Amino acid sequence: MLHDSYFTLSFIARKSRALRNGEYPIFVRITVSGQVSEMNLGRGVAPENWDQKRAMSKGRSRRDLELNKYIEVVKARFLEIHNILVREGKMVNPKILRDHFLGTVEKPKMLCDVFRETNEKRKEELERGDIVKATYQRWVRCVDYLAEFFKLTQKVDDIPIKDVTSGIIDDFEHFLRMRKGCANNAAVRYVRCVKNVMQYALAHKWIDHDPFIGKKYQRTHTERQYLTETELKAVMELDLSDIPRLEVVRGKPRLG
Repeated sequence: MLHDSYFTLSFIARKSRALRNGEYPIFVRITVSGQVSEMNLGRGVAPENWDQKRAMSKGRSRRDLELNKYIEVVKARFLEIHNILVREGKMVNPKILRDHFLGTVEKPKMLCDVFRETNEKRKEELERGDIVKATYQRWVRCVDYLAEFFKLTQKVDDIPIKDVTSGIIDDFEHFLRMRKGCANNAAVRYVRCVKNVMQYALAHKWIDHDPFIGKKYQRTHTERQYLTETELKAVMELDLSDIPRLEVVRGKPRLG
């Protein structure tokens, strides 16, 4: 279905579904290029008052006047929804229009929200001793940097994860280096955190493309210096009881 498809609304009083009080319930029929969907408006009308040609009640009671006003509100709301979908270049069909009217459209997954979801997993890894506190803090800082980046560049706190492009990744890397003063290795670590989140989204089918395809990030090699005897002693005496994994890696000093 083309996103700019013309749509029509028809308001119908259903005799076959007459209410206990004798009124007919009002349905709205949404038609787009031959496709049809109907929805009960939750309003009723006395059979003798319904004017099908004009799609309104000809009664003069307060209830009839309120029904006519509500029908006009429904028309205006559907037109607003249609215009928004067309403006954003999105698909238009009867179900989509109805779901937007009812507010049952599934909200898109947002990048920072998904990032914070993965950070909960990083927190569990920290508590198990699988990662160190500095690594966890880098993940937390990264999502804060993303929110700051979106506020600066797009005037929003977050964007749908499906809208993340290769260009946005490049711009974020530039932001890290220029705005946050990150050296190469720090910038690479943050960008790799984002890549990990996008892989997580791919695995859950929240996105159907990988903006990192073709991108490679190289950390700068640094020469490691040997520890002095004093530094080695400091490492051996460091209390790592809260980080079992590092306690195992360090090992116990040999006696004798």
